Amino acid sequence: MKQRFFIMAAVALTLAACSNDENMVDNGPVEARVTAGLNAPDTRAIGTNWNADEIGVWVKDAPTSDMENLYKNVLYTTTSTGATAEFTAATGQGIFFQDATETVTFAAYAPYQPSTDNATLPGDNGKVDVDTETNNTEPLQEGIDFLFAEGATATRTNNTVTFTNNTGGADHSFHHKMAQLNVVFQVSTSDGFAANQIFGGTFNFGGLIHKGTFNVTDGTTKTTESAVVDWDISGCKHTDAATTRTYSLILLPQDLSGNPLKVAVGIDGQTYYNSDAINPNLQAGNTYTYTITVKKTGLQVSGCTITNWNNGTTGSGDAQM
Repeated sequence: MKQRFFIMAAVALTLAACSNDENMVDNGPVEARVTAGLNAPDTRAIGTNWNADEIGVWVKDAPTSDMENLYKNVLYTTTSTGATAEFTAATGQGIFFQDATETVTFAAYAPYQPSTDNATLPGDNGKVDVDTETNNTEPLQEGIDFLFAEGATATRTNNTVTFTNNTGGADHSFHHKMAQLNVVFQVSTSDGFAANQIFGGTFNFGGLIHKGTFNVTDGTTKTTESAVVDWDISGCKHTDAATTRTYSLILLPQDLSGNPLKVAVGIDGQTYYNSDAINPNLQAGNTYTYTITVKKTGLQVSGCTITNWNNGTTGSGDAQM
């Protein structure tokens, strides 16, 4: 009788254990997954998509846990070159949810700026130094194309943080926080230049402020020094067509309306200056495009129009001796 009782008790315990397994809640750590998109098809300074980028992700709001203090600058990377990419953190170095029920709000920026650990902001409390004068070359320009995204939410049970622009919903995708200035140079063949003579020229700008800060916590920029009188852009990022050279420059947002940009082009030992005002108010996320024609009577500059980063428009003008 006792043997039968022990057998029945063992069966009961086994059944109870099976029942508990079926209803058990997984209390192990759950890591945030990050998916990020760009706010326009043609949005990167270096091209149209992500380029195996590194982003910094941080917790903007965690109502019931201490995630805001734990995660202020977490490195996530992707190998993708698409418009939308999934980003991952190194093993054990990502963001882990602390509360089973809270909805956590996230923000992110690019490119990633190193800090001592995940709980520490980079730079001066999140403000990192920017210098566009020395970083507008082909291999370095991506490093000053600052992007910012915010507002994406996730929970422990729905752990994908989606920095994308949802159709009909909120836009949590990455947006440009710098300005882009495109300047197209060409010569005037009616003034005695050869059609391709622009390629042997030197190009200088005066009146731009190059040093400032980018704040990773809110995506704002600020200029910190005075304008540079003479900036040689000859080695900056550019593209050549049959008879034109176009410089594409990433700059700190700044208002040039009171101090027009001065342009000087040197060809065959002669310097040509702009005689028309180049004075846009360089705002974050916008492209400004000028076409400058070098004439032996001077530089002529067309009017400038402003569009979103992915849809730059044109203007034109002359440069004279």
